[in-house]
Amino acid sequence: MLTQGTATPLYVQLMNEVEKSILSGAYQPGDKLMTEAEMAKTYGVSLITVRKAIGSLTEKGLVVRRQGKGTFVAKPKFSRNMKKLQSFSEMCEQMGVRPGAKMLENRLVSADEKTAQRLGVDPGSSVVYISRLRCADREPVQIERSWFPLRYAFLLDACFDDNSLFDFLREKDGSQVASSEKIIELCRATAEEARLLEVKQGDYLLFVRSTAYERSGEPMYAGIQIINGDRFSLYVYESSGEDLL
Repeated sequence: MLTQGTATPLYVQLMNEVEKSILSGAYQPGDKLMTEAEMAKTYGVSLITVRKAIGSLTEKGLVVRRQGKGTFVAKPKFSRNMKKLQSFSEMCEQMGVRPGAKMLENRLVSADEKTAQRLGVDPGSSVVYISRLRCADREPVQIERSWFPLRYAFLLDACFDDNSLFDFLREKDGSQVASSEKIIELCRATAEEARLLEVKQGDYLLFVRSTAYERSGEPMYAGIQIINGDRFSLYVYESSGEDLL
């Protein structure tokens, strides 16, 4: 229980109690906490104290608030090394979670000027467009949009639900990504993106624009990944190549 009249504020004591329960496993990732009113009654404190404690836990990344639903224990973030050439499926398998995919679109489109430039084709040229919703342990975490040159037209006859597009390319004609360049920005969720990723419209999302190249140096695809940053972190490891003292 909390102790009145000590040097440690009540909201800090409450925060520590809840944090202890989370770290000990009494609360599991995804579990819903008591409501603010229930917590205030249980610990004999005011709603203001409860809200300050929950706010501090949120800042520490231990809990998340979902409007109209309550406060939940945060799930560990998926983490991806952006310097490593690795598919989404490979990343999930490395982390011990099950990769999944739902194909949204697979069709020919006309390349706009930016896409054409990235693929080295003429604007207006037909290119293969594939859009998928990527999941980790059945949780939607990423929208993946990819544009391929017309030499990859055989992709139009395939379905990429719950399987690796890049495994398919490697097995079909030996195509493999040899290098890539990425630009990482922030964007706000559109209504459609919010629906797919189960977030609120206008929420901040990670936006990754990438271009991948074959060993020959020819562009293999131009891609966009729209990622739920609450569930995903991106990191880059850099070294000077020299021994550090």
